[in-house]
Amino acid sequence: QDIRQDRQELREDTREIRQDKRELFQDRKALREALRSGDPEAIRKAREELQKDRRELREDLRDRRDDARDLRQDRGELRRDLPPGPRPPRDPELRGDRRDLRQDRQELRQDTREIRQDKRELWQDRQKLREAMKSGDPEAIKKAREEMQKDRRELREDGRDRRDDARDLRQDRHELRRDLGQRRQGFRR
Repeated sequence: QDIRQDRQELREDTREIRQDKRELFQDRKALREALRSGDPEAIRKAREELQKDRRELREDLRDRRDDARDLRQDRGELRRDLPPGPRPPRDPELRGDRRDLRQDRQELRQDTREIRQDKRELWQDRQKLREAMKSGDPEAIKKAREEMQKDRRELREDGRDRRDDARDLRQDRHELRRDLGQRRQGFRR
């Protein structure tokens, strides 16, 4: 019961922190506009509002830290209250499954980076094609089109790789959950 309540308070604190950050962003924007206008009264009000929202953010961050500490303490108390039972032996196959998960996540991150890079290159190629079209040089246009087609192919290939890696990650997660479930059921009997 305490753990559930602590989690709820943590979620509420997180929502409040996000709201405070949005308000802080708006306050900074208002201060910039007040500074541009040069009105001393508007500048003073904007600074006061900014300081007030900073204090609120600090308080909400402190509340969130306290709630997180309470949650850790409640979990620790719960663990101490549970009777010590036999633990299932370590399974080297599960260790390998977890290693596969880490590998899949790493490949997914790498694919995402490559896709972003390909999109940047494609944008640059479009810019080059526009400039070549403006110049009217047929060789430059041909070269820019070929470069753009090459980058499009790379983007499609990287997108395909990312989809495949995401599918592998989902499969590995599913298999790990299934293996853990079977292992737990087998150990309880």
